Amino acid sequence: MDWKDTAAKIADAAPLFGALFGAPGAAIGGIIKLAASALGVTPSEEAVEMEIRRNPEALLKLKEFEATHRLEMEKLVLEAERARLADVADARARQTAHEKSTGKTDVNFYILAWTVVCGFFILLTFLLFVQLPDDQNGVVFMLFGSLSTGFGQVLQYFFGSSKGSADKTATMVATLGRKET
Repeated sequence: MDWKDTAAKIADAAPLFGALFGAPGAAIGGIIKLAASALGVTPSEEAVEMEIRRNPEALLKLKEFEATHRLEMEKLVLEAERARLADVADARARQTAHEKSTGKTDVNFYILAWTVVCGFFILLTFLLFVQLPDDQNGVVFMLFGSLSTGFGQVLQYFFGSSKGSADKTATMVATLGRKET
C-alpha cells in the first residue's frame, strides 16, 4: 500500500480529511500532522499509513475526530480552496496584465499551448497505428504521460476545471443522503 491508497481510504472514511489531502504543497504537512494527532502517532506519512494498516479502528478514530472538529476542518478545506483559486486567479491576472501593459497578446503562451495539444494528438495517433519495439515502450509512454498532463493543464487553463462540477455533485449526494436518513 502506498500513500495514495492510504489517503483514499482516509477520504472514504472521513471526507473532510480527504478534501484536505488534495490541498496544495505545504498544506499537506499540516494535514498529516492533524491526522497523526487524531491517531496518536508521530506526525509522518509512514506512521499514519502504518497505523491505518495495523489498527482497524484507526479510520473510525479519524471519522470521530472529523465529527468533533468539523467546523475547524471545514475552515481548513475552505482555506485550501481559497489557495487553489488564488493560484488560478494569479495565472489569469498575469496574462491580463501582460496584455494591458504591452497591448499585445502573448503569442508564446498560445504557441506553447498549441504545441502541447498537437503533440498530444500526434503521439496518440502514433501509438494507435504504429507497433513499437519492446525496448522503446517505456520512453514513449513516459513522454505520453507528460504530454497527457500538459494537455490536461492546457484544457484546465483555457476552459476551467471540472472541480466545481465534482464539488456540486458531492454536495448533492451528501444532501440527498441526509434527507433519506
